[in-house]
Amino acid sequence: MNAFFCKRFLKTFSAKRWLLLGILALGALLRVAQLDFQPLWWDEGYSVFFATRDFGTMLARTAIDIHPPLYYAFLQAWLGLLGAATATMRVLSVLFGVAAIPLLYLVAQKLFDRRVGLVAAFLLALSPLAIYYSQELRMYGLVALLALASAALQLKILETEFANQNSTRAAPGVRFHLTTILYLGSAAALLYTQYLSAFLLVAQCIVVLYLEYRARWNLNLRAWFIRWLIVGALYLPWVLYAGPKLFAYVTDKVDIEQYARLDPFTYLAQHLVAFSVGHLTNWTWLAWGAILFVALALAGIWRGGKQKNRETGTRAKNQTARPQSVSPLQAVGLPLTLIYLGASLLLGFFVNLVYPFHPIRYERLLLFAAPFFLILVANGIVALYERQRVLGYAASALVVLLCALALYDFYAVERYADEDYRPLIAEMEKYAAEDDLVYAVYPWQIGYLETYYRGAPLNVYEVPADAWLKQKEVMRQTLARLHHENARAWLLAYQKQGHLIEDRIANEYSNDYVVTDQNFGNTRLAYFVQGNETDFELAPQVYAPDLLLRLNYAAFDSPSQPTLALARFGWNAANETYSYSLRVVDAAGNKIAQQDASIPSGASTQRRALALPKNLAPGAYALQIVAYRRADGIPLPAPNGETALTLAKITVAP
Repeated sequence: MNAFFCKRFLKTFSAKRWLLLGILALGALLRVAQLDFQPLWWDEGYSVFFATRDFGTMLARTAIDIHPPLYYAFLQAWLGLLGAATATMRVLSVLFGVAAIPLLYLVAQKLFDRRVGLVAAFLLALSPLAIYYSQELRMYGLVALLALASAALQLKILETEFANQNSTRAAPGVRFHLTTILYLGSAAALLYTQYLSAFLLVAQCIVVLYLEYRARWNLNLRAWFIRWLIVGALYLPWVLYAGPKLFAYVTDKVDIEQYARLDPFTYLAQHLVAFSVGHLTNWTWLAWGAILFVALALAGIWRGGKQKNRETGTRAKNQTARPQSVSPLQAVGLPLTLIYLGASLLLGFFVNLVYPFHPIRYERLLLFAAPFFLILVANGIVALYERQRVLGYAASALVVLLCALALYDFYAVERYADEDYRPLIAEMEKYAAEDDLVYAVYPWQIGYLETYYRGAPLNVYEVPADAWLKQKEVMRQTLARLHHENARAWLLAYQKQGHLIEDRIANEYSNDYVVTDQNFGNTRLAYFVQGNETDFELAPQVYAPDLLLRLNYAAFDSPSQPTLALARFGWNAANETYSYSLRVVDAAGNKIAQQDASIPSGASTQRRALALPKNLAPGAYALQIVAYRRADGIPLPAPNGETALTLAKITVAP
């Protein structure tokens, strides 16, 4: 009995459906591969920041951001279920990316045929650009999914209208069937996910007008007008709430960043390259592979035009005949695909002229248009296959090869190595104490901490950088208060975008002891602790005729269970040939903590703190300093004849 039902299932499940399932599995596999290899970058940090605020704060903050809040709301719910680990958060984008594959099949099938649908789905499964944004904590994968959903639903409604127009003229107005409701929901969701997705809705308007006035479909324009009016009404609350703030934000951003307007050729070329081989990091020469994709798209336009002409000619001879079962939509599949793609690109170019904004990888803003380009490429591959199978196979093999090379560049090369906060946060986890103050100048830094940090609970302070730059006295008073209230403070000082605020914060702590002060890529990480300000001047320690040490203070912060070893000292050096090592050792001479630094030329004062392991084992410990030659690392003998000069001692009782 089971074998009988299994055989019936296999028969009813056609080979093309199995093929589509295989494509879907391939797309899922490629999207989960190396899922947590790439570090978060700024925009992903912003996503986590927004999603980890309360809902009201999220709405308020996204109102002055360049994207509306729907994706962040999804991510917020996702975080509530699975937590803030990088891989689990990115699975949400994976799901959006995988779900887009069968939707592209449906759209391409309706516009052309099943063969084109399968090839287009395969291309999307392999697409480096689509995979890129199926692994990123941003809204672009969701936008592409909603764009395909709204296009598929629009085509379904149009198909139904055409089928009804020859029998009975549809009544004025709009019937709220499930398809219509889903279309309204997907179109409104599209607008709540990305502002530029409005370009696709404009394209859908053009599609309806083209079919009505050019293809003579005799559509119910009033019904379409009502649909779009409802979408606008659903979106109106956000426009009223965020519109004025967004306008001010975008205007200021364009004025500050001063991007030049792109010429049409550069704009189009950059988008076609991205749509073809994605964003390239090391193997930039792969951009030339876009020529193959464009050539195939042109072949797809040729096949679509040929199909349209064949349908037109046949209808002129026989109004009822349809060669090769070409549907009404397939007869106009080429112009509709060009409208979906071309209107989005053209409107994006016009925005570039008015509000030029093209940061690195800006082509992502029109990711929702890329599937329609892939439909043309798929149509071109099918055209070659129909002409001569070997040509179709050869073109497919070349496309797969280019995608594989681009994906290797994506999987194996870290995109933002200098922005990777994982080593920085690992350093924080080693030393941080409970309720340490953390100055985060950028919200994306808070997003990084929410994602990666798993140490002692921190008191993260989001620096109001814009307000501080305008009100220097408020900045001074706030810094003084925070310094007074918090004995320990971390500073995440990003060094690339101007660091006036970061330098002012560091200056506030210039008299504190420094536990760590080092660069991780483009970010300087500093950890300051307050300590005893009482000096005790010892006799200068002469290491060499050109090197002298002055010790002012040295102690452990607690006599019973120390967490820090503090030292304040100064060097007089005639040149820069020396370095020093400040260390804590146990009774056996094993290093418990250590800090090495160069000794600058001239007179300098150092305030250093060593963070000790938590729950330090009972025993005797000593704080020591060693001077050595930088060239060979050979220690210099201290005045006491030893290589290490002991500054302070402590015994931790059992």
